[in-house]
Amino acid sequence: MLSIRSLVESLGVFERNRVPVELKVLGLAFYIQLSSLRRAAKALSEIHRVSKTAVWKWVRKLGERLNVNPSRIPRRLIALDETCVKANGSEYWVYAAIDVDRNEIISMRVFPSRNSLATKLFIEEVLKYCDGNPTFVVDRAPWLREALEELKLQYNQESFRR
Repeated sequence: MLSIRSLVESLGVFERNRVPVELKVLGLAFYIQLSSLRRAAKALSEIHRVSKTAVWKWVRKLGERLNVNPSRIPRRLIALDETCVKANGSEYWVYAAIDVDRNEIISMRVFPSRNSLATKLFIEEVLKYCDGNPTFVVDRAPWLREALEELKLQYNQESFRR
C-alpha cells in the first residue's frame, strides 16, 4: 500500500523542505479533513509555525501534480447559480457552475457577498475551463445578468422555481 508521504515524494511535489515533508503531508491531510486553510495552519502551528499561505501553496502544488482541475474543453451550456449559506452567524454565498451536457461541476466558490463583482470574478474563473463561447443559463438575479452582460457573454434567463 502506497503511503501519502511516498505518493507526495514520488510526485516530486515539494522542491524545498524548510518544513519537514511529514509536516507538509500532515498539513495536506488536515486541509482535506477540515476544508480550511486557516484551521489546518492553526493545527499545524501547535507543532511547527506554519502560515495558511504555506498550506495553500502545498495544496496547490499537490493539485497541480495530480491534475485535479477540470479540463479546458468545448462547453455548450453552463448553468450558473448561487445560494446563501449561514455559518457562525455570518452569511456566505456559494456560487456553482455546471456543464449541463456533461452534468459536471466546473467550479464552486464561496464569497462573503453577492454582487456583480463577485459574480464576474466567478464567471472569469469558470471561463478558464471552457473552449469556445458557451451560453449560460441563469435565473432572474440581476447580479448574474449584469456580470454576463459586462463580459459580453450569451445567456438564457429561466425561472427555476415551481
